[in-house]
Amino acid sequence: MTQDRDGYDAASIVFHWLTAALVLLLWGMAQSEDLIPREWRHGMWSIHITAGAALVLVYLARMLWRLSAARRPDSINPGLLRWVEQAAHALLYALLAATLAMGIVNVAARGWDLFGLIQITGFAADDRALRRSINGWHELAANALLCLVAVHAAAALYHQFVGREPVLARMWWSRRRKH
Repeated sequence: MTQDRDGYDAASIVFHWLTAALVLLLWGMAQSEDLIPREWRHGMWSIHITAGAALVLVYLARMLWRLSAARRPDSINPGLLRWVEQAAHALLYALLAATLAMGIVNVAARGWDLFGLIQITGFAADDRALRRSINGWHELAANALLCLVAVHAAAALYHQFVGREPVLARMWWSRRRKH
């Protein structure tokens, strides 16, 4: 796979945008529960769980790719800002992992009938307080993740439009880049 000197490789770009799309979809679904009719909610949560499972697979593949073959361009930030950038990226990965882990524990605690096809037995189906606590941690991790995603996006837009640094092109497909 060939790429220009300042860009990410094609697989990293796909993983980035697929992760972003799934995170936004999942968070949006969770935030809109009260907007849909009660009789549709079970199906919506089945879709949420399925999309979450897909995100777990994307995350694992992304981590394997990142550790083995990914091309990461050099940082545009000097000194302390470079450290902040690296810490923010590490925190994004950690918050995503925490959100996914708590989502798995949430489903395992509650149990679920997934589209009437797969029955997941809950280990705490009768313990409402534990289920609420687990769900609260899942929500907290997801909300913290979305806040950091917003900061990440704002930083990219700042660099692109205020700093006049072409950072968005680094995480986008280029006609010059061969996939």
